[in-house]
Amino acid sequence: MSGDHHRFRTATQLAAIVAVFCTACRREFSTVQGNQMRAALADLAAAEDLYYATNLRYSADQSLIVSLTLPRGVTISIEKADEHGWRASATHEAGIETCYESGRNDGSAAFAVVEGPDCQPYRVNDTLRDVRTAKILDDPPAKDVSSPLVAEVPEIGAVPVDRGPPAQPAEIASVLLPAVEPAEDFGYPTQTVDRLAMRRLLLSKSYDALDRLLGTFADSALRDYRVEYRLFDAYAAFGIAVPSMEPYLTQWVQQNPKSAAAHLARANFFRASAWNARGYKYARETKREQFVRMGNFMRLTVADIHDAIHLDPRSLAAYRQLIDLASVNGDTRSSKKLLDQALKLQPNSFVLRMAHMHNLEPRWGGSYEEMTQFATESAPYARRNPRIAALKGYVDWAQGRVAEAQGRNGDAIEAYQRALQYGNLWEFRYQRGRYNARADQDEAALDDFNSVLLQYPQFADALSDRAAAAYEVGRQTPGSAKADYFTQAFRDIMMAAALDPVDEDIQESIVFYRQNIPRFEPSTPQ
Repeated sequence: MSGDHHRFRTATQLAAIVAVFCTACRREFSTVQGNQMRAALADLAAAEDLYYATNLRYSADQSLIVSLTLPRGVTISIEKADEHGWRASATHEAGIETCYESGRNDGSAAFAVVEGPDCQPYRVNDTLRDVRTAKILDDPPAKDVSSPLVAEVPEIGAVPVDRGPPAQPAEIASVLLPAVEPAEDFGYPTQTVDRLAMRRLLLSKSYDALDRLLGTFADSALRDYRVEYRLFDAYAAFGIAVPSMEPYLTQWVQQNPKSAAAHLARANFFRASAWNARGYKYARETKREQFVRMGNFMRLTVADIHDAIHLDPRSLAAYRQLIDLASVNGDTRSSKKLLDQALKLQPNSFVLRMAHMHNLEPRWGGSYEEMTQFATESAPYARRNPRIAALKGYVDWAQGRVAEAQGRNGDAIEAYQRALQYGNLWEFRYQRGRYNARADQDEAALDDFNSVLLQYPQFADALSDRAAAAYEVGRQTPGSAKADYFTQAFRDIMMAAALDPVDEDIQESIVFYRQNIPRFEPSTPQ
């Protein structure tokens, strides 16, 4: 099959993924005239004024556009922005004109003087007109479950990928966390990446260094499954919904347009922003506008992954993201096909199998029977990678979570104990730790969270939960020994906040500790 056909199929099916995220944000319009673009630009002008009020400059960030509820089919581009004003344009996928608007401010007013919008007709060739008038969001194509979501991956080594010069040993060591012995009996330790160090490189605009590091981690994971955590945790550094990161990520993409790593890092940011825009309540408790903003961010996510997989068809990190996205549509068959493609590159990966196992949970469209079958199919690979044996525990883990949500606490703890018989995996210990914390078994919870953080040292939720457990143990501990627990609680919550600064629960916990144990706050920031 030709490469062009593969790319066409990839683009078509990725567009279908986008359509899934936008089913909740459809609107009906009688026309596709310039009135929609004028209204969108008016909304942008208001958003720019709000941004100026707190920053004394106007914004060219894509995240400002994503925060708007745009009419379906309208695309806005901010061409320039500074402290004196801004200029933007709007187009419509089925329109015949482009609209322009600008704002200017000499610094003496709270609101910009807006000029426009002025709309000008444009000419398009037949091919472009076909693209603009395609109703992808209205009528998503039927899923072709016989075809993978991405082009077939060549055998390892068949298609060389030039990722540029590798990172030097000292450069790699500068972003690795200290090595620890494994807390689980899986045969090898998991020394992984310091996410805060990766973010510091981004904020210092060290884009070439990021490309070297992520390229080296990608090559290493293809050669050796034991270092795959470095690759996936390195990209997870960018998976936080902090708007100020977006200009740096976009500059990285623009400065190194052939960098698959840059696109994947930004995709992580956009996906985190999508879930942050939606919120984590049940769908019935979520506003339509939240779904709209989620869909806008998800379109950006998929576009970046699409670019990355074509720049680097051997990217395990790109496949990981696509497998994760498949869960939103409950598309377990596509998830399996993506996994099969990725396993051609690294047959012994545990992390990729774990991502697919999550997709097989009943709440995402799978079943316990499918989870059991997948664990059985994967079992032979445990002879090479002992972590794969823990896949058998995920059925009990998932059943325990359901039982606990239904108030069947006895069934829940028994299920978690059964899961742990297959391996001391951090997810199993974390769920049992949360159960113990809710049952006021604080010392047992603390022990569980300690094990979790040995395996997954920068898991913000576990740090926050360990802080709470340490606080409770300290509160019940007599004498001077309580100081150790209170110190740990504050240290953990501040690290959790550094890793995930937009988590409201973590911020509320900081306020609580500052009110109750203020003298134990660390003197230096994390």
